[in-house]
Amino acid sequence: MMNSNKKKGLPREIILKKNREIDNVFSSARRYNGHVFTLYVLPSQRTRVAFMVSKKVGNAVKRNRMKRLFREIYRLNREKYESKEVIFYIKKFYDQYHKLSVQVNEIDL
Repeated sequence: MMNSNKKKGLPREIILKKNREIDNVFSSARRYNGHVFTLYVLPSQRTRVAFMVSKKVGNAVKRNRMKRLFREIYRLNREKYESKEVIFYIKKFYDQYHKLSVQVNEIDL
């Protein structure tokens, strides 16, 4: 049994939380539109990320499911987003992890 104290999730310090930080990324970032999500990418000194889901997606269970899927996609491809501030704005419910992962990874930053 593996007993590791190292957490596998996202570190708290890389999450974008303040409205002015998020607004800065929205206004200055390059935007990549997908069918299910829009990705905002801003080159930066720090690596930061936010996951936002439109209320149109459905109930809270569906919105949280989408955030979990995108957090996992980000976590597994973290090196692609080094030195960038990134916002994943999720527009539609799409519960197929592998197809979402392919769509995100097809984007050439």
